[in-house]
Amino acid sequence: MGLLLLVLVAAATPTLQAAPEQDQQADARILIDISGSMRKNDPKNLRRPALRMLVGLLPADARAGVWTFGQYVNMLIPLGQVDEAWKRKARAEAENISSPGQFTNIEDVIRRSMADWDGPETRYRRHLVLLTDGMVDISKSEQKNSASRQRILQELLPRLKAHDAQVHTIALSSRADHELLQQLSRETDGWYEQVDNAEQLQRIFLRIFEKVGQPDTLPLKDNRFMVDSSIQEVTLLVFRKEDAEATRVVTPSGQEFDAKSAPASVNWHRDVGYDMLTISKPETGEWRVLAAMDPDNRVIVVTDLQMRSSTLPTRFVLGESLPMTVSFSNQGKLITRQDFLDVVDLKAGHRDANGEGERRPLYDAGEDGDEAAGDGLFTFMVGEGLAAGTVELVITAQGKTFQREQRHTFELAEPLAMSLVPEQGGGDLLLRLSPDSEVVETESVQVSAVLRSAEGEERPLMLLPGGEDGNLEARIQPSELLGDWSLEVSVKGTSVAGSPLELTLDPVTVEGTASPPPPPEPEPEPVVEEAPAEPAANPEPEPVAEPETENGDEFMFQMALLGGINLLLLLIGGAVFWWLRRSRRSEEFRVLEEGEPVPGEGDSA
Repeated sequence: MGLLLLVLVAAATPTLQAAPEQDQQADARILIDISGSMRKNDPKNLRRPALRMLVGLLPADARAGVWTFGQYVNMLIPLGQVDEAWKRKARAEAENISSPGQFTNIEDVIRRSMADWDGPETRYRRHLVLLTDGMVDISKSEQKNSASRQRILQELLPRLKAHDAQVHTIALSSRADHELLQQLSRETDGWYEQVDNAEQLQRIFLRIFEKVGQPDTLPLKDNRFMVDSSIQEVTLLVFRKEDAEATRVVTPSGQEFDAKSAPASVNWHRDVGYDMLTISKPETGEWRVLAAMDPDNRVIVVTDLQMRSSTLPTRFVLGESLPMTVSFSNQGKLITRQDFLDVVDLKAGHRDANGEGERRPLYDAGEDGDEAAGDGLFTFMVGEGLAAGTVELVITAQGKTFQREQRHTFELAEPLAMSLVPEQGGGDLLLRLSPDSEVVETESVQVSAVLRSAEGEERPLMLLPGGEDGNLEARIQPSELLGDWSLEVSVKGTSVAGSPLELTLDPVTVEGTASPPPPPEPEPEPVVEEAPAEPAANPEPEPVAEPETENGDEFMFQMALLGGINLLLLLIGGAVFWWLRRSRRSEEFRVLEEGEPVPGEGDSA
């Protein structure tokens, strides 16, 4: 297995050329707060094992120093080359970290730690790691404290930027000066993070180390990793819970050992919460770790066969896609031979606010962002399809005889900050949109906002300038909205890197307070005249219900009496009518006596 790797590397050697980015060694200045408030925020002094872990991970070609600060500044570990002697001294001195300070002199510790820097970086990548739990506090005078803070921003920050130094800040308290720490980090392309308790310090220091050291690592899957013949040294970091069993390691040949039985080639450092093993000239093949799996466990290697990648900004804008290049080198020279590159399976995966994303293959084929086919540079675009927030990009390489892995952590920022707050003295809402000048060109930003009802009705909002820095504002009147509405904001513009931006922010629900209109009066139903029912062919007489009470009998008697009287009156009236009619007829048809002339005859003569 090792022979094939050596053959491939030897075959690649004739066509080696300068890699796209020359290696630079790390220069790390670590600043640790020892003010009295740390007794509350770090009661177990977990700064000690976290610092020991960080110095243990630093590569041998780096230089570093450690300063502590409270009211005064103390050089705890002098600046020097990171070798075994320096690491032993640093681990021993870390035990002296406590919390005796009365103040928090951030200005003085930054000034002293960077005193020997001159001009922009050349050989070294310069890093400042600042851990604090408080605010600028040099005196009981607020005026002096404010003046010190201003000097940090107006004097020291421009110098740090001129030195090409990245400032990584860690806030170990909610009362720390987060605005100051964020500004120091963002304006120097450094990393900022707030931790809720000191138990998270070790994992935060690990992320910062990966930015400072840019290490070569091996994939650790199911607590197994593969060592090839080009690897000279392995550093294994295993996080461990307090009640966990002792960590053990199994070599490819089957030898099993722990901290007490480790061979002479293994330097085993056991500390609070983790084990760190440095293995010199490790045996090739598959190694196993007998311990609980943890996503932050790492296998860091020193090797001639390196997977190298270009760096990304620590913070860029959501919707922006930036190119990233991955290559392979042997002893610092770029490998371009196809018989080596063809056996490499290169993939990129990520973890963001939406969870773990699907890994995608990378090709040196001159397509999908790759500039030229077969040049040994695997270029792809980073940013598309990622969610806002912290993103971890993981690049893995799998060859026939070797494996490599690299991790890059960055933040995807919204192009503008959006706030929706009630106005004072009224029920209206004030929408304020503030472009982030650190990631977008504010003059290029074009914003539109619309309210959309559940039924699809749209109401565009008029955005007006609101103060400085390109802020926009609009007033929303919930009293004119019925039910829930969706506020949608769309942004177009250009990032500070020159990339075009076009995206829609996550919608925000606006709850309307308008009362629903009263229901309409119901219209009267038309009167439909029913046609008379046709008589039944043979109607049967309805049975007469028998009276059940005495009141019923009396009622029936009265009705019968009334009916009898009416019948009698009808009979009397009929008799009178008949008699009168008969009398009149007898007069009209009287019988003439013999010889009596007929009335009317002979009048015409």
